[in-house]
Amino acid sequence: MLSPLIEEHQQVLLKKEKNFKVVQIRKKRPVWMEKVKFTLDGTIGHPYGSSFEVQDGELVRVVSKSEPEVLGTEGTISKGEDNRNLQDTDENQKLSRDDITAMKKEGVSGESIVEHLIENSATFKTKTEFAQQKYIKKKKKKHLAVFTILRPTTRLLCEMYFNKGPSKICNLRIDSLAQILTQANVRANSKVMIVETCVGLIVGAVMERLGGTGTIVQFYPGTAPVRQAVEAYNFPKTYFTNMHSFPLNMVNTLGRNSETNPNTQASNGASEDLNTDCVPTSEDAPEEKNLNDAPALEKKNTKYTEMESGSAPFDNPEKSEEHAAKRKFIEENNERRQSKLKQLEEVRQIIKQGNMDGLIVASKFQPTPIVMALIDFVAPSRPIVIYSQYHEPLADCYLRLRERGGVLQLKMTETWLREYQVLPSRTHPVINMSGTGGYLLTGITVTRPQSGQR
Repeated sequence: MLSPLIEEHQQVLLKKEKNFKVVQIRKKRPVWMEKVKFTLDGTIGHPYGSSFEVQDGELVRVVSKSEPEVLGTEGTISKGEDNRNLQDTDENQKLSRDDITAMKKEGVSGESIVEHLIENSATFKTKTEFAQQKYIKKKKKKHLAVFTILRPTTRLLCEMYFNKGPSKICNLRIDSLAQILTQANVRANSKVMIVETCVGLIVGAVMERLGGTGTIVQFYPGTAPVRQAVEAYNFPKTYFTNMHSFPLNMVNTLGRNSETNPNTQASNGASEDLNTDCVPTSEDAPEEKNLNDAPALEKKNTKYTEMESGSAPFDNPEKSEEHAAKRKFIEENNERRQSKLKQLEEVRQIIKQGNMDGLIVASKFQPTPIVMALIDFVAPSRPIVIYSQYHEPLADCYLRLRERGGVLQLKMTETWLREYQVLPSRTHPVINMSGTGGYLLTGITVTRPQSGQR
């Protein structure tokens, strides 16, 4: 069970206003955020959700004051009826910039600076109640360096990536991610195949729902899977026991005619039309050759080792030590290679069983060849969910799946979200909103009739 207190070496979310940043709690390690430098030593041992203020380069826990407490009048401050006679001039504020700078050098807290600004404002008491609240909020944002430490969750991480760099997660919005998890029926003990290029955000969201149970097979492009977002969750090691990865360019080595999955026997022409840019053929995949030629590779390495061991001894001790170091390096490299080949073969057998409970695709690649190559390994009556930030790739995939058959309730939807400001007498939609949260193509797999059957 995760601890409710902040501990060292944990990944946490630093929040100031609507800005987020993932950092690791380490003593005497400086952190930069919002042009402020500080250390996180003072946060250890405090509960998540606590607010801290920067004092002398360190975070000190504070209790945020309410607006009446900031005013010092418990809400009895006078207020005007409207702002029609207000004039925005420098003469309205008696405190100069030099006075505020001197107060900061003396170590005066941000709350005290805001109180002094209110007291020395000539127009504050004539402002309306809403204008006074906006004035206080504006001054707090400028003069208070208050940060809140939160536990990383799927919602917070998705909001952080979407606000900072939406292209990293394929413009995946939080409501679209929620729809993906719901439509894919991700639950405990599920076996899910995931193809994503969203820095591991979907993988982390699925792991959070599985809670250490079930099986995850992540297909990745390149040389290694990207799990930047997964590291921020602080998952225990037991969560990674059933976490597997498989190269996307080796999907063709899985085979189509599996004895354990009768549903794959009917897939003839659909799987042959793969896009070589996304799922390379066997000629373009050097890893496939290494995997299929594992016995020959082992024989070659054994022969090379025998030649090295049978060579004449060196008269120079330095050359002998260098030769021994090289041989040790070669043996370790062979062990790592054999271990990787063994792991790939284990994952291959898990996939070829054809009893996966769902398929999730959310990547920057064309989804059609990926879906057509992996849908045969999904068990009948299981969901498939394909996400794309564009409409056209899903339309092409929709037509291909209709031609192939074996998928019911195929539908393409667009998620729509608008944030509302909820305040007394000021509840209204937020003016700025995102244009789109992407598109989803969902369906349920069924067993297709074999050739000659109706």
